[in-house]
Amino acid sequence: MSFSPGTSMAAGGGEMEEKMTSIRGYGGDLSGAATMRTKVQSKRQSLNGQISKEMRMLEGAENLLRASTNRKARETAALELTFHESNLERLQSQLSQLNCAVTIYQHEGNKETRVPMICLGLKETDPVEVIVPLERFVTKHYHVDGSAYEEALTELASMRMAVRTPKRNEEGLELLIDYVKQLYFVERRFFRNQKHGIVFQWYDSIQGLPTAQQSITFEKASVIFNIGVLHSQFAAKQDRSTSEGVEKAVEEFEKAAGMFEYLNEKFYNAPSPDMAPDSLHMLSALMLAQAQECLFERRSLDTEVLEGGVELAIELAQETARVADLYEKTHLSMGASPFKGYITRSWVTLAKAKDFHFRALSRYYTAAAHLDFADETDMTGEEIASMRDQLHQMLANNVRAEMRPIMSVDDQTDRGVGHLQSSILLHRDALRLLRSDGELKKLDTLIQVFYQDQQMALNKQGELQEQATVDLSPRFNTAAEAPRIDGIAPRESGPLSVDVFGNAPDSHDLFYKLGPLSLFSSANDWTGSRTAEIQRGDAGFGFAIRGNAPVLICSVDVGSPADVASIKKDDVVMAVNGQATLWSTHAEVVDLVKKSGLSVSLTVTSFTRVRRSNVLPPTDDSPQIKRTSNGGSIEDAMQY
Repeated sequence: MSFSPGTSMAAGGGEMEEKMTSIRGYGGDLSGAATMRTKVQSKRQSLNGQISKEMRMLEGAENLLRASTNRKARETAALELTFHESNLERLQSQLSQLNCAVTIYQHEGNKETRVPMICLGLKETDPVEVIVPLERFVTKHYHVDGSAYEEALTELASMRMAVRTPKRNEEGLELLIDYVKQLYFVERRFFRNQKHGIVFQWYDSIQGLPTAQQSITFEKASVIFNIGVLHSQFAAKQDRSTSEGVEKAVEEFEKAAGMFEYLNEKFYNAPSPDMAPDSLHMLSALMLAQAQECLFERRSLDTEVLEGGVELAIELAQETARVADLYEKTHLSMGASPFKGYITRSWVTLAKAKDFHFRALSRYYTAAAHLDFADETDMTGEEIASMRDQLHQMLANNVRAEMRPIMSVDDQTDRGVGHLQSSILLHRDALRLLRSDGELKKLDTLIQVFYQDQQMALNKQGELQEQATVDLSPRFNTAAEAPRIDGIAPRESGPLSVDVFGNAPDSHDLFYKLGPLSLFSSANDWTGSRTAEIQRGDAGFGFAIRGNAPVLICSVDVGSPADVASIKKDDVVMAVNGQATLWSTHAEVVDLVKKSGLSVSLTVTSFTRVRRSNVLPPTDDSPQIKRTSNGGSIEDAMQY
């Protein structure tokens, strides 16, 4: 799907805000006429408003600079331009720090042992007036009384108002999903080839830059983005001290990744930086890295499992290497040129620190596997050869061939010491990164967990020093010189598809009364309805019908009573003898006509098909709705 060209930034109107808050609530965080927001949400909204204002002032200063020919006026405009650019940069930095704060939406308990996870802040949006323009469109396009749909339009407006501030729970998630499904119908009823002056303004989730478009696709994509955001918040606030909490966190992170990948695949020409392909790719990578980290946490909760000897040490080494690989990929995505100055430094630093941290754990478990195996004395020669082969095979493909196989106990010990020293160096690098960041160094829990894991490696080194039989001279000058471990996880994290576009039966459509969506859409031009009184002739009424919901006139005999009454081929039968038939089956309309006796009253309307695509099944990115054919076969036709 493509976004239509954007318009300039639109200001949020206080008058519209007042009007919209009078609409009944629809599951959002509302209290009376005011929206109940957390302190974070309130601050975010305030910063978004200030950024929007600075953008307008900046645009005005640029226009003045271009239009002025007077030297003094140009100097004044240039000074104003510099001032507003500085203000905008400051506000964007503040919002970026707020939106990317690692401490928000975390689980309140077990802070002493759980590493905080990164989640996103919701995209904010301004109120939109939809009732009046869409009511006018119903009257003009469908030639029916638009006021008859005021209740449905009010419900739509109420739903969108609530979408601005969804609850951070399953109810809020369900609201967003329901709204996206409703947008499927709204787009087809009102926005195919049509514009109504309705401007949807959304703010970038990281830096708060406003983007305004008349595209309903932009509205839909922004809400889908927020569905992914909610899943990331659900994941971050799970109690990961329990197996159930960890499993739930994994599921939510994978769902968040699924939503971001869905947007990346189905929507293009995104006008907002946070929904650009590179951004969505990076966010998906981040969610999957955190899901993989949670999977490792799930294993570490079982203390008995961690006492499984050399085989388990090898598994843990490769699993933690896999986590490190995913954080390395995430860090590389964050460091790509499109994100220079866009992603907050704390995110970039944390991704790199976790890469170092899990790489250090991988080296520690690798060292443990080598050193513990070196102490084994009751193994047969065949068992020793097999274990040495396993130790060699755990190396990454690109280094495995370059290193000779382990031939002796001294080889095992030497490699084990080298990996242990590499682990200690990586742990130091990870802690150095955390302490170099102004925000991360305040996270005592994070520092403590990293420090404890470093201490584990240092204790192992201390045990070797006490033996006094192992050469502890440095094997590598830097941690990067150590051979890389092949990252393999027993369970790989992957994006989960979320059933946002599940089956949405026609009854879910707020504007169901307009008629079946297969025909009654904004892609077809409609005439007003007309009623014809038809008297039965010697050969009958002289028309044939076909199809289901709606039933259409498929033929009219020349000179027949139907022809005289101006019934035309392809007219849509709206009512028979005053009984509505837009949603009636072929058999039901046949029965009504048969019971009419010598005369029948048909209310029909006609349309001009703008494009054939509007009667095709919905695309795979749209909710699949149950629809019946309006193009019945020859066998379906019935002559009267």
